[in-house]
Amino acid sequence: MGIKRNEVAEPQWNFLDYAVISKEDLFSPERWGKTVDWHVILNQVEKTRKASQMIDIKIYPSSLFLTAIDQLEANLLMVDDLFYYLTGIRIPRKEQEWKEARKRLVFWNMDCYEVLKKIRKGLLQIKENLILCLKQEPIWDISLKVGKIRELTAIALGPSPVIPPHDNEWYAYEYAHKYFEVTEIDQEALAAQIKRIQVILQDYAVIFMRIYNEFPDFSQLLALFCQSEKVQKEYIEPWRHDFGGTRDSLIAKMEKDPKLGPWVNRFIHLPKVKKLHYQLFYSSQDLYMPEDEEECYNTDNWISILTIAAVLQEYDEQHGVSTPIIMKPLKIDREVLLTRLSVFIPDETVAKRFVEAAQTINDKQVIALVKHYETYGQCLNTKKALWELLHEAGLYLAKYSNWSAQT
Repeated sequence: MGIKRNEVAEPQWNFLDYAVISKEDLFSPERWGKTVDWHVILNQVEKTRKASQMIDIKIYPSSLFLTAIDQLEANLLMVDDLFYYLTGIRIPRKEQEWKEARKRLVFWNMDCYEVLKKIRKGLLQIKENLILCLKQEPIWDISLKVGKIRELTAIALGPSPVIPPHDNEWYAYEYAHKYFEVTEIDQEALAAQIKRIQVILQDYAVIFMRIYNEFPDFSQLLALFCQSEKVQKEYIEPWRHDFGGTRDSLIAKMEKDPKLGPWVNRFIHLPKVKKLHYQLFYSSQDLYMPEDEEECYNTDNWISILTIAAVLQEYDEQHGVSTPIIMKPLKIDREVLLTRLSVFIPDETVAKRFVEAAQTINDKQVIALVKHYETYGQCLNTKKALWELLHEAGLYLAKYSNWSAQT
């Protein structure tokens, strides 16, 4: 049981396709505001939801039922294939896969939160349709086998089966499906297929929520924002002629700006921590859903917030004003990082001090610190391997070309 798939050549993407565009820097002109055409996925999920309605206990056991299971799996695999064609990414099934995918999906696609929510809702309805069928007494022996190989299914099934009502409709279907009756069912294969479908549904539902509801760390987002030539020219440069006055006068002028004004006070009076979105858009009572989704999942609002942060950061750097420390979260376990860093900085105490400092300074300052350690013989190698480690750990955010030009 299960669907046979053909070997297919890779799509022939071009520079207009999101699969290509999304490889560019997040705030590059090529990628600015670009989103996936999620309605293609939504339409397929709706077809898949309708297909799941054919999984009806009244036609079990029959070839019709088994065909319906096959069709459901095939339609779900179509979702995966469409996702790949549109994004250049297979729907992530593991955390490491998601870490790579989020770089190309998160942020700009938050504007599509409404259609992404509809996709997730459709997937959850399919999941519910399947569980409702598995709870029924006629298929209970198969359901128990699924429960043995998938704990979440066992929990959802409950302790005992539901006995369906044997009414006129039931007896009519009992007669009709005899024309498609199967003499033998491979129960182990069917249980494995149903488990496979349930895992797919769970993984997909989670990912489509994370695309709009998982916010990048603000310090990393700000660093990428400031490195963009488009941002420097169009969003920061216009404010530089106001850097000669006081910080308060600069803030007062930003408050009068139609786009920045609504966010200036809200931003500058918050402690700058990595969970900034919680402070701006969520209530203290509910950290699951923002108070105003339209306001929260709006990239124009985030561009305004990032502009305020970037302008004030540059002003403070020019005037020697101390700014609130934004701790960079480590993307590698600290002990693992220190072990790998020992190749470059053998002294453990120095290495620990370097990691602690790098978490609180910008890329330019990280370079300066590395050079300082190199000068005094505490850093043995500053070539590409060190950049790769620091970049992977989230301590140096810029590309290697930036690193190599300064080391």
